[in-house]
Amino acid sequence: MNRNEEARELSIYETTDRNGEAIIVADSGSAFQSASYLDPAKRYDLVFEYPKQFNRAFSLNPDARKMLILGGGGYGYPKYVISHYPDVSVDVVEIDRQVYLMACEYFFLDELIEEYELDLNHRFRNITADAEAYLKKTVEKYDIIINDLYDDLDPVYSLLTLEACRLMKQHLNADGVYVINLAGYRNLNKTEYLLDVLKTLHECFENVQIVKAFYYPHTKTGNYVVFAGDGKIKLPESLPYSLEGSTIITDIAELRKQYEKFLG
Repeated sequence: MNRNEEARELSIYETTDRNGEAIIVADSGSAFQSASYLDPAKRYDLVFEYPKQFNRAFSLNPDARKMLILGGGGYGYPKYVISHYPDVSVDVVEIDRQVYLMACEYFFLDELIEEYELDLNHRFRNITADAEAYLKKTVEKYDIIINDLYDDLDPVYSLLTLEACRLMKQHLNADGVYVINLAGYRNLNKTEYLLDVLKTLHECFENVQIVKAFYYPHTKTGNYVVFAGDGKIKLPESLPYSLEGSTIITDIAELRKQYEKFLG
């Protein structure tokens, strides 16, 4: 390990992935928040499984040209989209300017900006703002919106309510897809808070599907990625779920209580 720095209470250091490839990570102490390969040929590739699942949104909306990502982290997925989808522009809303600077200094975002001349075109915007405040103020519409907002292990609860769901839909184009990264038990139907999220999404969108991203070794939990929209959403390996007994999320305090119960 050649680097060991602190940014936003994150430890940044070099390690290897499960295949032995060199990566740099931002570690909160409870989870890796960001990661990039150190190999120059792979610096814009995806390390984690869950952002790889985000790409399914392009199969659901092949004509997508404009994406909004809520939450910057190491800007891993924005880097991937910019470098792999030349016709797509990306807006990233990140409340903490230091996170953006961290991504430039340690996670090769500065190299991406230079290589793809992002200061000279309109393919990338970094917006330093609260996500909810931005959505309430902007008139922009998007083909894909990705909610990847976490405060360490906690999602941003206010963006999982019925009101927030309607706000997301307001900023989607007709065939738009809303994507959320969330944690859950291996047994999806026992993850009460997540079933409530799905129930809430069904109040706003015609179609809602969920796929497994990955499970943590030796634990009962892992990541799921949810896709919602009014267009056709049919994903291979989408998981069945039951909403019997689930509730629509209007009370953030109750949602927080359920999530804390999930975390144990």
